[in-house]
Amino acid sequence: MDRKKFFKKACGIGIGSCVGFYLLSKDDLFASEQDNNLVNSTPIVPVDTRQIQNLLYYVENSMDETVKKSVFERLGYEHTTEIGFINWINGYKSDLKSFFDRVNSNKDTYWEKIEYDPEKSVIRIIGKPVDKCACPYAQCQNAPKSLCHYCCKSFQISMFRMLLERPVKVQIDEGFLLGDKRCSTTILFDGKLQME
Repeated sequence: MDRKKFFKKACGIGIGSCVGFYLLSKDDLFASEQDNNLVNSTPIVPVDTRQIQNLLYYVENSMDETVKKSVFERLGYEHTTEIGFINWINGYKSDLKSFFDRVNSNKDTYWEKIEYDPEKSVIRIIGKPVDKCACPYAQCQNAPKSLCHYCCKSFQISMFRMLLERPVKVQIDEGFLLGDKRCSTTILFDGKLQME
């Protein structure tokens, strides 16, 4: 099923607002600034997390694997397009050691430990033990496992590609949504990192 047909069908069954689906069907997703020609007094409908959770559940349980992969990967990627996140990552590009030190000094909210193996060109991340998934879209019954398989994986691919300034692959080793007590990953890449 192509994207436009999917969004049209989803609108027809009442999932989300058609305006939201129209925006998702465009190539320039989530424009960072609103059109200045709009009247400032127009009220904005607040984000309804439940609505998005229901949409993701629908995608997980009714779409083929290609569509699921595409939707959830894009969701993960979008997290890395926020300007605050970009500035945060850019602050570590020239000082990878500080990034590693931050995680290993227990200052990171989600990760317990990060290790770099220069012989294998891998970074291993051990997550902190958790009692729920960190994703707000997973705070529901039967949270889609695609949030782990595709969304989180895509987020980390984009994040570490930005940080290391090279292509990376990500392997999900443990995931709360997959039945584990923590979320851990391995980042694979070519070459050596400058850690000093």
